[in-house]
Amino acid sequence: MKQIWRFAAVSLGPGAVLFLGFVVYAAFDVYARGNCDPKFGCLGSVHFAALITGLMLACSLCGHVIACLVFHKTVRSLSGWWLFGVVVALSLGQGALFASMERLLPGDSVAGMMVAWAAISCGMAIGVLYLARRWLPNSSFKPTPLGGSA
Repeated sequence: MKQIWRFAAVSLGPGAVLFLGFVVYAAFDVYARGNCDPKFGCLGSVHFAALITGLMLACSLCGHVIACLVFHKTVRSLSGWWLFGVVVALSLGQGALFASMERLLPGDSVAGMMVAWAAISCGMAIGVLYLARRWLPNSSFKPTPLGGSA
């Protein structure tokens, strides 16, 4: 059961952080600053932001699930601070992807942007999980007793 939570944290966590951040920002922008969209209204602006970031969440989830399937042994061995570090690194990567979205993603069609978002998310997740596998301490190592005899 613990493995399922690790996979869920790595694959769903970074996109959920981005989703919550943008929905909270949209709600603050609408209700605290009073910037309501004339077409959608106040609540419609928040719903529209939730729709767009929900699509980003779905695309990043697809990319991260593929990376988790490739590095399933690494994800299974992550625990504690290593798991938290991987989720933080992937969340920062999702934020950087959003910040550079206009330069990296093709603006031709929505489907092309979604596929590119999923592919870039998959590449980032593969890179982060590869680094985690390289730096993860080996827990199978058994030290010898102090006397030197085994």
